[in-house]
Amino acid sequence: MTFGQTIKTLRREANMTQENLAELLSISPQAVSRWETNVAMPDISLLPPLANLFNVTTDYLLGMDTYQKDLRKAEFDEAFHQYWNHDDKEKNYQIAVRAVAEYPGNMEYVEWLASAEYYVAIPKSDDAEYTQLLESAVKHYKIVLENSTDQKLYHKALHGIVLALHMIDQNEEATEFAMKEEDEDKREEMLLWCLEGDERKNLSQSIANTNLYQLLFHLTFSQKTIEAYCAVEQILNILFPDGNFQYYHNTLQYNCIRKAFCLCRKERYDEAIAELTRARYHAEEMTKINRSENIRFTAPLFHLIEEHHMVTDSDVTDVDDFIRCLNSNRCFDPIRERAEFQKLLQK
Repeated sequence: MTFGQTIKTLRREANMTQENLAELLSISPQAVSRWETNVAMPDISLLPPLANLFNVTTDYLLGMDTYQKDLRKAEFDEAFHQYWNHDDKEKNYQIAVRAVAEYPGNMEYVEWLASAEYYVAIPKSDDAEYTQLLESAVKHYKIVLENSTDQKLYHKALHGIVLALHMIDQNEEATEFAMKEEDEDKREEMLLWCLEGDERKNLSQSIANTNLYQLLFHLTFSQKTIEAYCAVEQILNILFPDGNFQYYHNTLQYNCIRKAFCLCRKERYDEAIAELTRARYHAEEMTKINRSENIRFTAPLFHLIEEHHMVTDSDVTDVDDFIRCLNSNRCFDPIRERAEFQKLLQK
């Protein structure tokens, strides 16, 4: 076969169009057409990338030692796996450029180059160079998204392209890519980069609220100690200094009850009564909230969060749950006959 026939056969076996091949090699589709019709030959510098792209040796095309090819690939692989450890972003970028030039079909290398372009662009003071690098990063991220079958690599590129588009003020397109993320938490984090003003603040507060709930849960799930329960209370008092806890009244209600458990075991009965009195207050507040259709925080760090709340039609209130809890736990037997305790059992 002629050189042109070989290229055409390899391209078709790889399910590529002439346009696909041209894009990967950063040349025109017309150049590929001239090769395949034997009108022209590629520049000699394109032969190794062509061989690597089609996973053949240049000996198959024109001539190249397989051992040298494998050794070169190993060098790039080593640089790729270590690139996050390099402080010299410019050097990392130059290595990535060479890797993609020689192995244009390696999507790991293309994503590597896109990331390198992004990080080299950030400190640039020249707006033209800054924009050029980020636009190139977007182009390379798109190549990965269109060609990669590796889900981990796909999601890395998805995150990267959102950041790069945001940095060049193309937030509408960035939003389109962010919405392709299936994981809700990751999607919301990416959308933060696409939004502005109160929309960004609103989403940021919503994410913080979700993470806060998880933090409070994990603080006490495996550490059932007075210190853990005190930490929950302190955190919520700092974040909601106005006392408008909304559904965190439920968290505080059971936090106080569990703290009272611990205090009773330590025979600190007066403190236990005080905690149960606070728990009763939070149960009463939560009962009011469950009868309201809307939840609206007023604390400065969460003031944009407003949620529709399903009004409960149950006759059982949080106060009922509180009383049941006190009646069913033998831990409170040492204080059960106290007047203060009996008062807490009244509806």
